[in-house]
Amino acid sequence: MKSIRDRFAKGSLRFAFLLMGFSFSVMQTLMARELLVSYAGNELSIGLVLGSWLILEAVGSGLAARLVGRVRGGASSYAALQVALSLLLPLSVYAAFIVRRIVGITPGEGMGLMPTFYSAFLVLFPLGLVDGAMFTFGCQAYARETSAIGHVYVLEAIGGIVGGVVFTYLFIPHLHAIQIILIVAVLNLASATSLLIPSPKSLITRYWVSLVLVLALLGASLYLLLSPQADAIHRWFVGQQWRGYNLVYYGNSIYGNVAAIQQRGQYTFFANGVPILTAPVPDITAVEELVHLPMLFVAQPRRVLVVSGGVGGVLNEVLKYPVERVDYAELDPLLIEAVQKFPTPLTTSELSDPRVNIEHVDGRLLVRELAAEGNAKYDLIIVNLPYPSTLQLNRFYTVEFFRLVRETLSDEGVMVLPLPGTLTYMSPGMRNLNTTIYETLKQVFPHTHIIPGDTNLWLASPEVSLEAIPLDTLVQRWEERALPVGLISDFHIRFKLDEQRLAWFWDSMGKGVQVRVNEDLRPLGLLYGLFYWNELFSPGFTGYFELLERMNLPLLGAVLIALTLALLAARRLTRRVGMVSVPIAIVTTGFSGMAFDLLVIFAFQAFYGYVYQQIGLLITAFMAGLSLGGWVMTRRVERIEKGKSLLLRLEGTIAAYWLLFPIVLTILYAQAGRPGVSAAVGPILLALNALAGFLVGMEFPLASKMYLRVSLSETAGILYASDLVGAFLGALLVSAMLLPALGVLETCLLVAVLKLGSLILVVTMRAP
Repeated sequence: MKSIRDRFAKGSLRFAFLLMGFSFSVMQTLMARELLVSYAGNELSIGLVLGSWLILEAVGSGLAARLVGRVRGGASSYAALQVALSLLLPLSVYAAFIVRRIVGITPGEGMGLMPTFYSAFLVLFPLGLVDGAMFTFGCQAYARETSAIGHVYVLEAIGGIVGGVVFTYLFIPHLHAIQIILIVAVLNLASATSLLIPSPKSLITRYWVSLVLVLALLGASLYLLLSPQADAIHRWFVGQQWRGYNLVYYGNSIYGNVAAIQQRGQYTFFANGVPILTAPVPDITAVEELVHLPMLFVAQPRRVLVVSGGVGGVLNEVLKYPVERVDYAELDPLLIEAVQKFPTPLTTSELSDPRVNIEHVDGRLLVRELAAEGNAKYDLIIVNLPYPSTLQLNRFYTVEFFRLVRETLSDEGVMVLPLPGTLTYMSPGMRNLNTTIYETLKQVFPHTHIIPGDTNLWLASPEVSLEAIPLDTLVQRWEERALPVGLISDFHIRFKLDEQRLAWFWDSMGKGVQVRVNEDLRPLGLLYGLFYWNELFSPGFTGYFELLERMNLPLLGAVLIALTLALLAARRLTRRVGMVSVPIAIVTTGFSGMAFDLLVIFAFQAFYGYVYQQIGLLITAFMAGLSLGGWVMTRRVERIEKGKSLLLRLEGTIAAYWLLFPIVLTILYAQAGRPGVSAAVGPILLALNALAGFLVGMEFPLASKMYLRVSLSETAGILYASDLVGAFLGALLVSAMLLPALGVLETCLLVAVLKLGSLILVVTMRAP
């Protein structure tokens, strides 16, 4: 009988640790997804969200390491944390839904870098602390079964893999946020019940009281999950998110979130929290200028390509011309579905016109396919997207994209794209953003032209001398067309193309700094887009972005070398830092692991244009490698006698991996146009992320054995906190500093320098 109870207790603990990884994988991805909508789809917020979670985990793990020796109960203490997690889940998700209200920002309004960080930190505060504490208390509860921290580490990672796969392929397509958190709560409460079942010798009243309370919570959670109440709660959460607005539509797809509000007969549609179209009366000035002013430079428009933002006005204006075909790329079919649910005369006429061909594909991938075919030649290509404040948007402002556009334009064709403008004061961020896109256009197109205004319209053409066409010729062309419009007139055209306006614009642009071209793997457009974004919504951060402009790889590399030398000197001066090399190695490995995970996510976003569904899968690939690496090392660690030698090899391999990664990325992007390469990029990135996780996972169990001192739980707390601190720094610095300032390739080289520094510390470390 005792043997059965022991096996049950051991199995309950193992399931609890698997569930820990499952729960945190699901919750991290869910919170990142919901906050991604609140943060206007800016994928860099993923790094800030994960960074906030990780530093809170580190704090929770460190605090638990101090408390674990004073708390008795083992499995029951861990069960209490599971109950706490279950109770905190709905509160944290609710906070994610209303985070914009928490910081005082209305739907559609931008949020600066600092509000994004501190709001993510506040929303994740309770969950992160519980997460970190659970690992340390889990090691204490498991200590009687094994002396290897690696077992808990591996079980958590395996649970994380299952969580990522289930979230991506089961939860996202079929369940909403409330159903997901109720499932996680039910599983954790069921696990807590199994851990709290007392043995016959432990008939203590408080155990039975705790068990009854947990069973009551489990029953309540099951009732909510299986009844219509879950849907009602979700509707209430969404209503609170859009409180004060008449929300008429809300839905999620694999590409993002779509919402629609109605005010005084006007429908405004949002994609990931960003307003993208209004019907039936659009912004007349914006849509007419975007279409008709570039059309002046096209002698005979026959074929037009609209890259995003077509429905709701732009298509209507294009269709006023005798065009033969209009191709319209809109990635998310849910947006068109939402527009069709609330038909207006404007949108109905646009979408029912037989000349319009809608392609539900990423605009850049469509242009790449058209360029590869070589048959489609357009007279006008309208890139109707916001300025590059995210990686997804930046892909449409790079030299690589412009080369694809040139291949799909006819010789006499014109491309137009909008950027922020002004006729009064051009701020540094706006100036540098326009300058870098102008310099990028010049790399590809021999002819470029600007129509300045509150929105600058940049034109480019392979053969048409845009800047040389006389104004009178353009006005005459407009008069001959005699189109039914509400704003554009002879006077308006002369006003927009006035030479004095152009002179003022170029004079203002001349005050900017020297910038380089915008590239996929060196996203300067993103840097200046964020610079301008924060000028609008967090002007206090202007100095920070001016600092980012001056950052470069030699400077940051020199800083890392100086820190390494300082640590070597400090270790010679005092014995108290004798074994600090092991935690530092874990910190740098945690940094490199998180940095790799994020860079793979960003690379996927830059290549395919969407990451809303794939966040879980990409993180899961890393967790899969992490668990396998931890399992392999845990099986070997007790037989290893020369831990330092093996740690050195691991450190060197990780550094070499960081040197190889940018080479692989460069090859993939260079061959992107070849048949089959586009489909292979995703699996290759998943495999690379898994391999990075494998290397990171191998190091933790080895370091735990080398650093084991007073107690198992104390060592677990210290090294787990070190791992999380490194991952936090990686998430924060890569998202908010290194990627915008250095780009992907130079960030990889900088992390390689970081790992070489920790390698030197391990080489010179004395044996414990």
